[in-house]
This record gives sequence, C-alpha cells and structure tokens, in this order.
Amino acid sequence: SPVELTMAAATQPGQMIMFGENIPVMPFIDDIDAAMVKEGRSAETSIQKLQEQYNGYKMVEQQLTARKMKLRSKVPDIEKTLGVVKRMKASQEEGLSELKTHYELCDAVYAKAVVPIAEEQTVFLWLGANVMLEYTVEEAVLLLTTNLASAQRALVEVSEGLGFLKDQMTTCEVNMARVFNWDVRERRKAMAQEAEGGPK
Repeated sequence: SPVELTMAAATQPGQMIMFGENIPVMPFIDDIDAAMVKEGRSAETSIQKLQEQYNGYKMVEQQLTARKMKLRSKVPDIEKTLGVVKRMKASQEEGLSELKTHYELCDAVYAKAVVPIAEEQTVFLWLGANVMLEYTVEEAVLLLTTNLASAQRALVEVSEGLGFLKDQMTTCEVNMARVFNWDVRERRKAMAQEAEGGPK
C-alpha cells in the first residue's frame, strides 16, 4: 500500500497525486508560515511526519533498485536465448539437418555441441520456479520476443520511477530543512522578545 502523503494539505488541497502505483508526490512547501500554522506550529511533529514519508520513499527506492537489478540481468538472458532459438529457426528454414554451436557449461567454460534439427523442431524453455515447457521454434520465438519487450518496457518504467522518486526525496529533504530553519527562526524571535521584555 502507498505511504501517506504528509504536509500535503499545507500547500495543495485535494487528492493525493501518485506516480505509478505507489509513489506519492511530495509537494514543495512554498509558504512555510501557513504550512506550520496548519501543522499546529509544531516543528517536531512536522519533521517527524516528513521523516516518516522520507523513510517510506527509501523503502520504495530499495524495492525499485532490486527490481531494476533483476531486470538488468534478465534482459540479456532473454536476448541470448532468443538469438539461439532464431538461429535454430533459420537452420530449420534452410533445411539443415544439424546446427553446430558452443554452449556454456559454467562461467567462461564452453563446450562444442551438435544439435539435430528436425522439421517439427521443438525447444524447452525455463519459465522459472523449476518449470520447463516444450514449445515449437515459432512459439518460442513469439514468447521470447514478447517477454523481451515486456522486460525492456519494465526496465524503462522502473528507471523512470527511480528518477521520479529521487526528485520526491530531494523535495522532502528541502521541506525538512525549511521546517527546521523556521523553527530556529521562531526560537530566535521568542528569545529576542524575552530579552526585550526582561529586566535591564
């Protein structure tokens, strides 16, 4: 569930603005005096609310960063698999009976392989969660092309989400600094008034 938008009523009345599914917009506190009046003139409460919002942003940032890293490793895997399947399809269309290639045993270790090509060639694809399914070459190309486009689109969306999130976190930090500075200014005013009204 999305984290609550705090201090929003101070600057922008109305509904919470969201980016994607769970990143609320952090409005900039333009009129700090009006905002603090609405917050009951309590800097401590305001900073606490903003800090909670900031912590919520940090949590979302961690989730999006982990998702971005996962997608970054997934896209090359899909591209590599799609390239192999397309090569098999091309060999099938050329009427070749076998395909000579190299396959990876583990990191930086490859072995030669001869793959027989049949008229009705099928391939097995890992779908995740220890699930492997058999597809025709045409079905595999279609599935992998769709998955690649989805993964690339998701990667772009996550990158945009992270950029948007960083902007909200910066605005939140600026808002906290403005509240803190307002509090310092108010304390100095109070001290000056006490000094003026006190014994000479």
